[in-house]
Amino acid sequence: MLGVIGDVVQDIVVWTEEEIRPATDTKSQISMTRGGSAANVAAFAAPRWRTRFIGCVGDDLGGHVVERELTDRGVDVRLQRRGDTGMIVVLIDQDGERNMFPSRGASGLLEKVDPAWLQGVKILHITGYSLQNEPTASSVIAAARAVKAAGGRLSFDVSSTGMIDLYGQDEFVDLMVELEPDYISANQDETAMLGLADADGPGPLLKRLSGVLLARAGKDATRIMRGCDVLATVPVHPAEVVRDLTGAGDAFNAGFLTAILQDTGPEPDLEAAVEAAHALARRVLAHAGATEGDQTPSTPTPA
Repeated sequence: MLGVIGDVVQDIVVWTEEEIRPATDTKSQISMTRGGSAANVAAFAAPRWRTRFIGCVGDDLGGHVVERELTDRGVDVRLQRRGDTGMIVVLIDQDGERNMFPSRGASGLLEKVDPAWLQGVKILHITGYSLQNEPTASSVIAAARAVKAAGGRLSFDVSSTGMIDLYGQDEFVDLMVELEPDYISANQDETAMLGLADADGPGPLLKRLSGVLLARAGKDATRIMRGCDVLATVPVHPAEVVRDLTGAGDAFNAGFLTAILQDTGPEPDLEAAVEAAHALARRVLAHAGATEGDQTPSTPTPA
């Protein structure tokens, strides 16, 4: 089973259809959907592999809506309820670029996780966003340690440079070294800020870790690195339609992790898994919000 723990919110997506007109109306399309990086990964992964999501929402309409959305996607949902369900306003410009205005609410109120919720988890995916607030940060870290201690693997999405600043760069680095994630997903800005990688290859932090770095670079090739080595460079095939960048990184992570879990070889084919990640991200780019449209694959039957 793939486990995903952390942030879940309602996304209010505002897609502008013209340049913003200050102090008056701007033509736009607005939709509300399930959001949060961790919840998005679970929603994209569940049609492809058995997936459990662990998080916290309010006992309010928003909380019940996001639970229903995840359940409808086939996610095994385990939620604590307190506070008010978080919300994020996502403003999309005409080029598909995003500006986000988060109010994380209950996403920051996750308390100690029931150990039974972690049973059977082969890979646990966590996000940097979940480290922003207590008690969620401590609860997520404890869950990660528990899965690793039980022989499972850990996937860690760095999430954002702003998140690194809020947590503290030195503290963030120390936590990564302590947790020893098996898979690290980060974009160019994040890898540079943390010293994971630069234009020439692995950076000083990556050399202190044993895990695999998936160094994403938007439309440019994704580099797969470990320690002092660049294991592979996987080109990104151009997307025919780019409507919205929201959720593309989460789709990448879901595509990669489910491909790894589906791989029955003695060693996972990392290049093939990254290609699967690119393919799912392309699907998501073509739709508004963190969705892949109406057509999704049927859930496989994992061992």
